[in-house]
Amino acid sequence: MRRARWLVTATLVLALAVIALGAYTRLTDAGLGCPDWPGCYGRLTPPAHATHIAEAQARFPGAEVDPFKARNEMVHRYLAGLLGLCVLAIFVVSRRLSRGRGLAATLLALVVFQAALGMWTVTMNLMPVVVVAHLFGGFALLSLLALLRVELSPDPLAPLPPVEPRLVRLLPLAWLAFAVLLAQIALGGWTSANYAAAVCAQLPWCEGGWSQQFSLRAAFSLPLGHESYEFGVLPYDARMSIHVLHRIGALIATGVLASLVLLCWRHALGACLRRLAVRVGALLALQVTLGLINVLAQVPLFNAVAHNLTAACLLATLVLLIRQLHASAGQRRGVPRPTLPAHAAA
Repeated sequence: MRRARWLVTATLVLALAVIALGAYTRLTDAGLGCPDWPGCYGRLTPPAHATHIAEAQARFPGAEVDPFKARNEMVHRYLAGLLGLCVLAIFVVSRRLSRGRGLAATLLALVVFQAALGMWTVTMNLMPVVVVAHLFGGFALLSLLALLRVELSPDPLAPLPPVEPRLVRLLPLAWLAFAVLLAQIALGGWTSANYAAAVCAQLPWCEGGWSQQFSLRAAFSLPLGHESYEFGVLPYDARMSIHVLHRIGALIATGVLASLVLLCWRHALGACLRRLAVRVGALLALQVTLGLINVLAQVPLFNAVAHNLTAACLLATLVLLIRQLHASAGQRRGVPRPTLPAHAAA
């Protein structure tokens, strides 16, 4: 069990690195740094020397060979491949354990589908729908790994503290927060995939006259039939509408999540739930701050990567909070449910 926990913890850290590197790859416009898959210009390594660059250009005459972008893309692919092998190892090890088998099997299925999405991201030339699905897959992997790490924690059946009835009634609000956060992540991915992050440079909304050009229909129109979606294909009004929707979603998500954090803090009788609520609140505050910096500084690279990574951590932590609320609800009904030990909350 102890080795399994170490393996899951290492894989969790690796998943964070892959998510961060995926955001860096996308934000440096390196998503098509290698126009083929799984290799790079027909090789296992990106072209670095003049001879290799010339060979790559001759093999793919329609592509612009950029060694920097190719390197970013291949490093991301190799790290993602290592993550897949770690998930496979978790699945094999979990066969000998009494807990976590279902989560390990789900993780393996998800990482296989995530690999397919990575391939389609390249072969479909950054089609926005595929890019957003790939983003969701990475976030889901991180959340499931966090859940599995908790399932394998020591003393999973430690007694829960007495439960305040009002705390149990917070479950609908918690699931609402989960749904709202998923929608906001989807909007953020849609904004990035359509290159709409830097469209509006003013607060609180956009430049003057934006309301006359705002269109829900344009924001959610699916750009299909293009040879490539790199650098975006939507007109300004559609990108502006997407950007404004993301800001509106940020306001709604902040309100719902802040309410959940406040109520959990007020009614929690156990240290574990209180700590999880504090972590959700801290990540929410950080995410809002990073979002504001993105607008004011016109999407600086490091800040944009941090914004993406914080969103993934916020989702994973919210999932753990919901799990703890369900554990409390199960105890109140007299159903034995595993809980998250205070020293293992992560």
